[in-house]
Amino acid sequence: MMEIKIHRGLDQIGGCITEIWTDSSRVFIDFGQNLPGNGKSTTPKEDALMVADIVENNEKEHQAVFYTHAHEDHVGLFRYIPLEQYIGEGSKELLLIKYNTLLERYELAKSANHQLQISDREPEQPEESYRTTKTLIDKLETFRTWKRAAPKECPVPITVGDIRVTPFFTCHSIYDAHMFLVEADGKRIWHTGDYRQHGYMGKALFPMLRRYATNIDLLITEGTMLKRKDKCIHECEVSRKMESVMQAFKYVFILASATDIERLASIKVAAKNIQKPLCILSLFMKRTMELFTERESSLSRGLFSFAPLFYTDKLYGKLKRRGFAMVVGTSQADRIKELLDKLPQEETLLIYSSWDGYYKNAEQVKANSKYKELREMFHNVVDIHTSGHADKATIRKVIETVRPKEIVCIHKEAGATL
Repeated sequence: MMEIKIHRGLDQIGGCITEIWTDSSRVFIDFGQNLPGNGKSTTPKEDALMVADIVENNEKEHQAVFYTHAHEDHVGLFRYIPLEQYIGEGSKELLLIKYNTLLERYELAKSANHQLQISDREPEQPEESYRTTKTLIDKLETFRTWKRAAPKECPVPITVGDIRVTPFFTCHSIYDAHMFLVEADGKRIWHTGDYRQHGYMGKALFPMLRRYATNIDLLITEGTMLKRKDKCIHECEVSRKMESVMQAFKYVFILASATDIERLASIKVAAKNIQKPLCILSLFMKRTMELFTERESSLSRGLFSFAPLFYTDKLYGKLKRRGFAMVVGTSQADRIKELLDKLPQEETLLIYSSWDGYYKNAEQVKANSKYKELREMFHNVVDIHTSGHADKATIRKVIETVRPKEIVCIHKEAGATL
């Protein structure tokens, strides 16, 4: 008989760990790092011990871990996992880009003999940071992957002993997110991972559920937005709002994630419509945009094709005259400050296109003050954002569509209800 245990996620957002097993086989869905303000704050040693305790208990002949996507609160503990690990092709490439870019940074720092901050937890010397990151890359290289099914094609299931796991591509605020159908002992579990309908790729959500999420015994759905009052607008509306405010300022900075393919597309379209050059500062963002263009341009009729200007001081004169829309991250604060000092503040705007909790929530600010500090560098700031997660109405519609025998809600705040 197939059984299930939610190790983490019932009363916190992120840090999700779900275990599903039969007499001979076992799969985990996600091994996520706790987010600041969600769940207990842990050290790497505590994380390693916790993973070992979970993995070594209830061992089976056939075992594997499946990751829904590449956000740290879902994949962040991969370094401690001794089992075979599976992730989507695009997610693996994203993670390798991230850690290879970090590795290059640490190589430069080694030569300069500077101390670096590898995470919000603890400082490391460049040599130690380099070794840590190289170990993570080596681990990632061992990940097995699945190829995303073409539109209207049924995905290929992956078998782990007598458990069958089928990945289904879905829309989220990071590239290459998936839902899972888990089958064994005549039972069917549908695990949504993180998802939404209000993105460009979200239109496929309900046709997919109607076709494949049938006769479901247990639905495991995320519930991030259940207690939040944020209004979820479509990415098209995000783009229109950005276009409107961009017209009022010559120099526009947009704080957005380098891994959110849909938000980057919204920014690109807004800038293109008002003929502002699209610029970036980050090598990591340059590489993610190249990945998105390579993998998705032809499938999206060019929506996910990117060709931004990579900003250097040589471009300053040209962009000072013409204006720009520059996508930035919090890690580029020093370079942003240098550029801001040369520009008239009355003509400069920051579009804050991330969750507002990063600068409003005291626990979040304490854990990482960079979002708040970046906002405070600008005289003119406007928030234009929409969640990467399904709102309550969408979650209810998913439940009505799937009509499962039982429902478990994870990735939600304590006390949140459907």
